[in-house]
Amino acid sequence: MRSLILLFGLLSFCSTLMAQEQDLGNGVKGLWQEKSDQLEIEPWQAQWVWLNDSITSDVLLARKTFNLSSIPETATLRITATSQYQLYINGEYVRRGPARSAPHHQSFDILNITNLLREGKNVMAVRVHKQNEKYSYNLEQRGGLLAQLDMNSNGKTESVVTNSDWKVSRQPSWDNKAPLISRFQQIDNDHVDMRKHLYGWEKFDFNDSSWSNATPLIRTEGWPSFQKNDIPFELATPWTALVPREVPYLLENQIRAENLIEASQIEINNESPETFDLSKKINKSVLKSFKKYETKKGPLEISKTETGKPWFLLFDLGEVVNGSPMLEIQGPSGTKIEVVGAPFMVNEKFTFNIVDSEYRDEIILSGEKDVWEATYFKPYRYLGIIVHNEETPVKLFSFGTRQMKYPFEKKGYIKSKEAPWVNQYMEASAKTIDVCTTDAYTDNYRERRQYAQTGYYAALGNYYIFGDTALQRRYLVQTAQEQQANGIIPAYAPAASDGYMVILDSNCLWIRSLHNYLLYSGDYKTTRELLPTAQKLMQLLDSFTNNLGMIENPPYPYWLDHALLDRRGANLNLNGHYLGALEDFATLLDWLGMPDSKMYIAKAKQLRQSLQQHLWNDEKQLFADALIDGKQSEMFSEHVQAAALALNIATKEQADKIAKQLLLKDNHDYVRRESGLIMVTPAMSYYLHKGLAEYGYIDESLEMFSSRFDKMLAPNTNGTLWEEWRLDGIGRSGKLEMGRTRSDAQTESAFPPAIFAEYLLGVKPIIPGMKEVEIIRTNSSIENIEAHIPSPEGNLYVKWDLMNGAKILELNVPGEMKVKLDLKSLKNGKAGTIKVDGQDLNQDVKMNQYIALEKGKHMIRF
Repeated sequence: MRSLILLFGLLSFCSTLMAQEQDLGNGVKGLWQEKSDQLEIEPWQAQWVWLNDSITSDVLLARKTFNLSSIPETATLRITATSQYQLYINGEYVRRGPARSAPHHQSFDILNITNLLREGKNVMAVRVHKQNEKYSYNLEQRGGLLAQLDMNSNGKTESVVTNSDWKVSRQPSWDNKAPLISRFQQIDNDHVDMRKHLYGWEKFDFNDSSWSNATPLIRTEGWPSFQKNDIPFELATPWTALVPREVPYLLENQIRAENLIEASQIEINNESPETFDLSKKINKSVLKSFKKYETKKGPLEISKTETGKPWFLLFDLGEVVNGSPMLEIQGPSGTKIEVVGAPFMVNEKFTFNIVDSEYRDEIILSGEKDVWEATYFKPYRYLGIIVHNEETPVKLFSFGTRQMKYPFEKKGYIKSKEAPWVNQYMEASAKTIDVCTTDAYTDNYRERRQYAQTGYYAALGNYYIFGDTALQRRYLVQTAQEQQANGIIPAYAPAASDGYMVILDSNCLWIRSLHNYLLYSGDYKTTRELLPTAQKLMQLLDSFTNNLGMIENPPYPYWLDHALLDRRGANLNLNGHYLGALEDFATLLDWLGMPDSKMYIAKAKQLRQSLQQHLWNDEKQLFADALIDGKQSEMFSEHVQAAALALNIATKEQADKIAKQLLLKDNHDYVRRESGLIMVTPAMSYYLHKGLAEYGYIDESLEMFSSRFDKMLAPNTNGTLWEEWRLDGIGRSGKLEMGRTRSDAQTESAFPPAIFAEYLLGVKPIIPGMKEVEIIRTNSSIENIEAHIPSPEGNLYVKWDLMNGAKILELNVPGEMKVKLDLKSLKNGKAGTIKVDGQDLNQDVKMNQYIALEKGKHMIRF
């Protein structure tokens, strides 16, 4: 068998076929599996280990000392843990891991640590934190650490593996009762008492002779029961499959907090306030030593407080950062420090409670210089510290965060000199996706779940800005791994709890995401592997349909949007998602050369006709929300009109009547319009603007878009796209309720790049892997616009210049891509010549609607 260590040496030759190598800093390289190709690695010898059952602790400290007569040619470490590991080699911090996964497909990291080893004594040290309860993306399970270091020299392999030879200890400073950040997840806030902290345990010269030996883990449940002489292996319940990491490693970067915007004493009664007004003042006694802190010439000294008035210091990091807060501080033994933060503020009011999420870590000082780092990341722009020091001053040496950042690379852009707002929204979409992404697209502010529909909406921006497909593949695969026996897919993956959530429209959007993934990536192998999941799901959805082909009264809930909608009977919006799934699945089958596509096309045709005929309301000149026992609902929403337009359910005549009402400029509260029409939220606006543009109302659609979204780009914001229209109110009940809203960064809202690409540039991929792209001249009034569109073939360059007498389209077609140019749209019903690369098109070509352009630069004048 070819070894993993050998594979590292071959990466330059075969990385595009097998794996990706990533430089992680400090001479460490990470290997992650690309697409679905299997890595060939050394057999596992390691065993899952933990503390003895008699020791109750959620934090494991583990060490292994080993000697080397010489530095190996290659040293490759495979490592994973429940739920998070922090790795140190010879006292040097390496990184955190693993990527999110369920234990039935446990992800492990692969690290080349050759450059960290030395001749003689070496020490591998790992801190592991086990999360509890059943939320988010880690199941309730026992703690475990699995690691295997394979070192190769002169063709021989020597391994260091987790087993009973490892030394382990609990971390006595950790409070197992630390509160959860949110009801949606089991991520902990740190509660630590540094008076009990075991310092230096990761260091090279630490004496671990008093530590106990690790306990290898074996199956401990099920019948027949395990035998006393069972041998531990790398597979043990709940870890029943091990999967090499399938997404890039997160970039880790230390950020020091230096922009101090508040330093004052605050009034509290025993507990810290949840919300308080900022004075925007810095106390003179704090300011006196702040320059030393700022220039790293000394600590910031925080004088003792008046009784009951702790100090509050707040820093502005300038942008939202996903990171683990870090603190170097010294104060009297027993002093309580609270590290708090928030991603945004409203009306100069600071709070660390962002709807169900409490960003507050608690540290008790030891009296010596304490160094602390939070276990899990939190999204901060405003990072604060509350100091309860009633005795003597506290010295703050360093404060900040270790950033956890997905390694996005901007590959694409769309911009226009005459419409600068296009570039502004491209940038806002990029920021939004970046803020919401660690090892998956999530709402990092509280839920951190990898929702099945998020991969559809987030990808609308991702494909055109970053061209990243690894996240998309991971999301599709992990969702499929959770499919139930009847075909239903839980709303998020990995699905942690027994009472998992189902959102039926998410299931439809998973199908549509699979279609888009193949279209933009060209990854036939993964798509074929996921096809049985898709087929099973489509069969289940079909079982929920009535004789009109509509899903009616399904046994599972559906979301559609955070708005007051009529979800009874046969809902048009839900059926719109199902219609999209039918058509996308039929296309998938055609691309894969599979039968039955005509059957799904027939179902889609019947569904479209049924929705058009049975839900159009002549009196309202709108589509009703639902058909209930053969009667139309009395509720009407923008959501349903958007679906009717975006899915081409409406006739042209109906579309014009809908557009007239949608585009009416009226007063509203972002919940309900003057007419009573329920409004979409930002998260569901994609279909509204796509639908209007689809029927020719491009300028009008984008004018509405700007009128609703522009406030998100105001100077006092983070420049990200929000989950809801307000940051101080929600309308989920159909009535505006004032109070802190969910999130100012939501990937469902990062759809503008897809709208701009299709309706401003006229770019539409039509063959998997973007092997063929259609370009059409749209009826947008923007006359000068250009773009780089990422693709597996390279960037497609498109530039329209329609401002002068001679209209010009410039193209640079990459790789094996073919551009299918719509000549009819260039003529726009007018006579005239068309020149391609200086040559007049001959009469035969002019008679065709399309011309094919291949690799290279092209100039089209018309």
